This record gives sequence, C-alpha cells and structure tokens, in this order.
Amino acid sequence: MNDVYTWSDDMYPIVKKRFDERYNSRINLIGNVAGIVKQSDLTYNIEGIAGYGELPEYSSSSLARSSGTKGFINTVTPTERALALPVEYKNAKLDFAGEAEKIGTRLADSAYMTVLSAFYRMFGGAFSTLGADGVAWASENHPINKETSETTFSNIMSAELSVSSICEAQKRASGFVTSDGLPFVSDFDLLLISPELEEKARTICGKDSEISPLLNPETGLGANPVYGMNYIVVGGGNLGFVDNQWAVADRALLSEVFKLVYITEPSVLVSPRENPLVTDYIAYIDFAFGFGDARPIIFCDPALA
Repeated sequence: MNDVYTWSDDMYPIVKKRFDERYNSRINLIGNVAGIVKQSDLTYNIEGIAGYGELPEYSSSSLARSSGTKGFINTVTPTERALALPVEYKNAKLDFAGEAEKIGTRLADSAYMTVLSAFYRMFGGAFSTLGADGVAWASENHPINKETSETTFSNIMSAELSVSSICEAQKRASGFVTSDGLPFVSDFDLLLISPELEEKARTICGKDSEISPLLNPETGLGANPVYGMNYIVVGGGNLGFVDNQWAVADRALLSEVFKLVYITEPSVLVSPRENPLVTDYIAYIDFAFGFGDARPIIFCDPALA
C-alpha cells in the first residue's frame, strides 16, 4: 500500500484512466446524432442551414458580393457541473486498484448520465423550447429566414409511426427551402424514437439487416421503402421522447445544427483535504446542447391529433 500521505495522488492515475475509458465508451450514442464541439470561448454560435443564394453571372467589370446569410443564429452558453466523491484511506488500503476503478467508473457514469439526460431533454422539450427563430424546435410556423415571417414551414406531424408516415415526413422535407430560397436537399435516413416504439421500429426498419426488405411489414405487399433505416432511442426514465413520440431526420445535416458544446470535457480531479485520511475525487464538466435550424428533423406526436 502506498504511503498514507501520498495515497490519493498515487490512486489518481488509475481513477482517471478508468474514468476516461468508461465515459468514452458510452458517449457514442450522442455522437451519432449531435455534432460535438470542443472550444475555449464562453459561448458558441450555431448557424442555421443557409448559404448566400445562387452565384450570379460574372463579368470582369462586375463582381457581385454577398450581403451575408439570412439564417438564424443560436448562441449556446455552456454551464459547469461538478460532483465530489469522498474516499477514505482505509477503503483504498484494503483494495487499492479495485477502489480506484470503482471510483472512476461511478464518477464517469454520473458525468455521462448528466450529458445523456440533457440530450434527452432536448428532444422532450422540442415541442416547447424556443429556438433562435422564436418558435419551438417542433413547430408549424418556422420562419423561412430572419428577414421575413410571412413565409413559414412546418416540421411537426401528428401521425403514428408507420412506413407510410415516415415516407410522408420524407416527402414533406423535400418541399423545404433554405433560408436563402434554394431547394433543401436532404436524405432523411435516421429514425428517432421513444423507448415504447423500439419494437415497432425494429419491425419497420429491420435490426442489423435481419429482416427481409422484400415485403412491406405493414401490408405484406411490395418492397419496404424504409428498410435498413437506422433508428435510435432518444428517451428513458420519463426524459426525452415518451409514449408514441418519434422523429425522422437527416443524420448529416442534423449534426451540423444540433451541437453538444464542451468548454471542458468530462474530467476527474483529485482534491486532498486537511485530513490526510480522506480525499475528494471530483467529476467536472462544462457543456451545453443547442440547435440552430429545424429543417433537418421532422417531429411527430400522435397526441396532437
């Protein structure tokens, strides 16, 4: 056993290694949906999907210059979270490596669940949390751009999850335009569901390509047009999607406008006390989620029908 005066520092490398491995092994789910940003600034701006319009014809005597994008910008401000776990010398002495791995695992799980809960809340609050355009992420009246509120689009439906409703959502997205008035080119290839809908999603999409794509699972006739679509559960423990709520999204475009922003990624610190027989291991994170555009996702809540 290490010296009573240095035991907490001696244990720290094992705690940190286990903490990092555990957190990194679990964060992949969120990374499949949200873009991850690591920065040192206090705020982060998420821009909507917008360009500068079509390129005008060029002549040597006239070079057109852009006046900027018409898209909305959402400013995200990360917040700090921290939790200290007191550890006693006696417990560490009895099982040094085991205690260190347990500490790293438990603190990493707390940090991960903190981020995951915030992730779920983004979807649970999609029908009420206002975005940069002044309406909820899921709304019937999204302004096309920040220069006009007369032309709007809807990214919300009230249909039950089915092959036909997924196709209807994909069809609706094909009619969207960007904030600079150009066609919105998308591939709505990701299904986001509540825990209650996972069995149905597996039937519709096929899990790990085990279900035959030859038949529509709802009619038994014709090909299944959404076979092979990836699906992800975005809810649990009464957070996120509940009951029959679901959404369909363009995975690539969604990650451009839906961000997990870190100022400090989850980390573990050691803070000895005046009493050398007790020390604190502290999990710390500075993060926030935010979204900048509603076009890459269409939400569905049958309860709104």
